[in-house]
Amino acid sequence: MYKTERLFDLLPKESVFNAEIIFIGEDYIVLDRTLFYPFSGNQQCDTGVINERIVTDVTIEILDNPAEKLSMNAPIRHYLDVGGFQVGQSVTGNIDFSTRFKTMRLHSASHLVEYFISQTSEFISAEGSFVCPEKDRTDYRLSSNITADELAILEDKVNQFIANGELIDFTMQGDLRIWQCAGISMPCCGTHVANTLEIGSVKLTKKNKGKGINRIEITLVD
Repeated sequence: MYKTERLFDLLPKESVFNAEIIFIGEDYIVLDRTLFYPFSGNQQCDTGVINERIVTDVTIEILDNPAEKLSMNAPIRHYLDVGGFQVGQSVTGNIDFSTRFKTMRLHSASHLVEYFISQTSEFISAEGSFVCPEKDRTDYRLSSNITADELAILEDKVNQFIANGELIDFTMQGDLRIWQCAGISMPCCGTHVANTLEIGSVKLTKKNKGKGINRIEITLVD
């Protein structure tokens, strides 16, 4: 079975790469390696071009085994105009790094917000999240809703932690990729900054979704 090497795991700050086409579908190609992060879990896919053709979507190809979605070697589909492409052809990809970097900053911040919320007595579970260049939003099930004062305190804690300049790295536990920062660890396959200082200041807002669900949204201040 063909597979795609995930260059974005090791080189999240690179934007240009060379690769070879290993499969061509009706409206997508699969490359042997890519910097394009696919829509996966809770992170929006990267945007950009391959051989100057606009990539409209990037997804992980799920074959016979649903567990392939979590595989570090799963084929990654790049949707674009495939006319004239051939298997074995070398291509050059270029991702939009300005939007990638905003997503990286927000995704790293989301782990810090989740950590501090999880330390409260009201925390029950994180129900779902999504991060894109504009914002991160995560739904938390809590025994009581976060007040405006508590949200302000949470925001201050997160920004103080960010200002400490803590390193961010990863380790693998079997097939599971683990995000790590100053003793905090969480499973995550997304792209992130290497130091909390790169996040900059963040702003938190809250929406009550009902049934004990508090949606916390994170935006970048600068």
